Amino acid sequence: MRVFVDTAWNSKKHTCYDPIKDAFFEVDSLVELKDYQEMYLDSSIFPNMWQQLREIINEGEKVYHFTRPWKWKEIRERFKDELKNKIGRVSKSDRGDAYLIYKVYELSLMKRNTHRYFRQLTIIDVELRPLLMKEQIIYKNLDRIRKMREIGIDVSSDVEEYEKKLENVRREIVEKATEVIPGFIEVAEALGLSREDVNGLTGLAGLLTYLRFYLGFKSIDKSINYLGLFKAKSSKGNMKKKCNRKAVRYCNLLALSILWKNGQKHPPTLKDLRTILKQLINLLRQTGSAMAGGGG
Repeated sequence: MRVFVDTAWNSKKHTCYDPIKDAFFEVDSLVELKDYQEMYLDSSIFPNMWQQLREIINEGEKVYHFTRPWKWKEIRERFKDELKNKIGRVSKSDRGDAYLIYKVYELSLMKRNTHRYFRQLTIIDVELRPLLMKEQIIYKNLDRIRKMREIGIDVSSDVEEYEKKLENVRREIVEKATEVIPGFIEVAEALGLSREDVNGLTGLAGLLTYLRFYLGFKSIDKSINYLGLFKAKSSKGNMKKKCNRKAVRYCNLLALSILWKNGQKHPPTLKDLRTILKQLINLLRQTGSAMAGGGG
């Protein structure tokens, strides 16, 4: 039994499509869908959904997440006739999006490439991604008030407050990563990090979470491109326009810690990032880490 879900924010209901019953329906919480063995979500996972997903996954149900939101326009055009027949319109709608997720699944199943469009959420995702989202928000606020201080605005107390918040959430990320990612500390130590390198360990946790989810560590080249490190053959290598900026920041955080541990007191170049990324993926392959298997 499978259900396809257009997720919604705050008090708005999630719109679902059941292909066996050929019926649309709405739920307030994803937990209401626990009777389905597999759940396919669109690309939007909102903060209030993580606890629900944790409960669902802990009970053994499988949850998949659509990973190619930039293809929505192409998908809508591809299935416009089916959309028109099913719901009477082609333009964006909750029912239409739920139905399109089903159509993408159906087509990818025929082509045997569902892994290209859907990735399974695991306990690593539901435990770490909410913490990473929190860390990203705190970091952005800290960066903002630091820039305010640079132009003469008195924000000293705010800077200290957010620096403490950032340190606390990063320690929480490291603690959780140690708990849910198999071999996390062993991989960190192989990269030259100790348990006290909180910033570096946070970078490693974030990078592992994003790369494991989207790529499963199956290709060094794809990982390099995913981080926008294509053609980074020198310190002045060019970054691609399309990349996951969140994953890039965690890669920078990891690389900076490793470089400083090696006595190199400079920001990581693109070549440094590329080298460390290759080292990490090769290390995961050699150790046969469960992290390298991806999810779905």
